[in-house]
Amino acid sequence: MDIEIRQRNPARVAARRYTGPFGEPLARFWRANVGPWLAAHEIIDCPRYGIALDDPATTPAERCRYDACVELPPGVSLSDATEHIISGGAYAITRFKGTGAGIGAAWGAFLDACAARGLEFDTQRVPFEHYPRGTIVDPRTHVFACELCLPVGS
Repeated sequence: MDIEIRQRNPARVAARRYTGPFGEPLARFWRANVGPWLAAHEIIDCPRYGIALDDPATTPAERCRYDACVELPPGVSLSDATEHIISGGAYAITRFKGTGAGIGAAWGAFLDACAARGLEFDTQRVPFEHYPRGTIVDPRTHVFACELCLPVGS
């Protein structure tokens, strides 16, 4: 697995909360809820982030929380979302390409690979998925690409 350590800048984001099982149900939330919301606010091409707030290995699937986020352009605020800052700093980063059904296994392999390399998780910051500007989902296969970002000590 290719892993690089990169410094990331803080990002001001607006978030929509999803509660339920991860995987394909979460992918449907992005398609049915987040995509139209981004289009309605004309911010569909801004970088996006996904933040899992619960570990599905220890939290019942129906109680898992996830914030689907969009990076806000300067001067833009949204009244129909929660706004917060994703912390900057050092992150271990790997690329993922697949569907919502496969991203959980990719996170598991990434975390194992980081641990095997002796990288220490910074528990003061949250891991996230980064969907850079221009990221698209294939409407036929639902395949997408993103970066998995794990905060590490610098």
